[in-house]
Amino acid sequence: MKVVLVERVSPHQRSQLDELSELAETLDYEVVERLKQTREPDPTYHIGKGKVEELADRVESLDADRVIFANPLKPSQAFKLEEKVGVKVIDRFQLILEIFAMRAASPEAKLQVEYARLNYELPRVKESVKRAKLNEFPGLRGGGEYGERARVETIKNRMKTLEEKLESFENAREQRRKRRRERGFSLVAIAGYTNAGKSTLLNALSSADVEVDDRLFTTLSPRTRVLDDDSKKILITDTVGFIDDLPPWLIESFKAALEEIYLADMVLLVVDASESFAEILRKFKTSKEILSESSAETVVLLNKIDLISEPSLERKKNALQRLSSKVMLISAKRGKNLDKLNEFIRSHLVEQIHARLTTDKKEGIEKLLHRLYEETEVEEVKYENPTKVTFWTDERYLGKLRKSVDEATEVKVIGDNRE
Repeated sequence: MKVVLVERVSPHQRSQLDELSELAETLDYEVVERLKQTREPDPTYHIGKGKVEELADRVESLDADRVIFANPLKPSQAFKLEEKVGVKVIDRFQLILEIFAMRAASPEAKLQVEYARLNYELPRVKESVKRAKLNEFPGLRGGGEYGERARVETIKNRMKTLEEKLESFENAREQRRKRRRERGFSLVAIAGYTNAGKSTLLNALSSADVEVDDRLFTTLSPRTRVLDDDSKKILITDTVGFIDDLPPWLIESFKAALEEIYLADMVLLVVDASESFAEILRKFKTSKEILSESSAETVVLLNKIDLISEPSLERKKNALQRLSSKVMLISAKRGKNLDKLNEFIRSHLVEQIHARLTTDKKEGIEKLLHRLYEETEVEEVKYENPTKVTFWTDERYLGKLRKSVDEATEVKVIGDNRE
């Protein structure tokens, strides 16, 4: 589908045409033209009348199928623009809804998208009723107004039904979280804007060939893997990229597409360090708004640190540290500081127990030590009589170890909750 992108900006306002183009390409739309006008909004067409004429000419000459505005359009403006240009006119929010519909995988996400679409459509149908009354739509004469009024009621009733269904999903989500925790699993969600390096980080932190196949996680993206960790009890998942300037009524649908974040025990917020200082702060603040309802601990990862100078990195790090309690510097592509990140995740999500194994055994001691080095974090070994091994592990493995040793070996807890 060929599309023409249009944007009206006020003086000194940041352009969103590049992002709009990326969104359009997500749906495989072919962007054949980009038009921009700097002025205050026109009440009739949003852009000036001269620009409307230029737009109509470009649509005709390029044989475009649709016009997409970066700005939110009133229903009356969209209708009047369509009359002038002769093709469907939508705004950025409607485009985002189409993307959500494509990405929604779980039943809840699909219902959320439908609810948002109806919420968007309702004022436009009401505008149709208004225009039918004024006989502005010849095709709606002779019962057209009645048909549109009936459609308004149908939409309202469907939205009420959807609200009830969505409420039931909240309880189901909490049950999934409870079952996952009962089985000892923790979930880490990677969040952030597109191109911040989320997928690269997922591949770097995870066992690349290990994907999760478990009913408890059927609502998760297939990009859910096991963290490279001895416990094999930490799952890590990628999420869809954040999108700027969502209106309140659309945020709920976006949250449904990011369900993994609200199921997570920890969120890794990836920020592109190579972007400008202003852009980093803007995206960080938007990200925090999207994550505001998450109860999980959020760790800010300033990624791509290999691409910027030390002074620039220091300035950006200091700014983020004033806004967030935990900021880490990494390069997912180069593997820099990923060992520290892995250790941080493991120490915060897997409850660590400080234990000591004491044994009088001489035969088989090397085999036992090898096992402890492989399956726990050995802190100290004292080859005395008896031999004493101090190590860190989790409760699950400690129970397994106790069952496997004989009477000559004692396993004792000496502390927990390592800082």
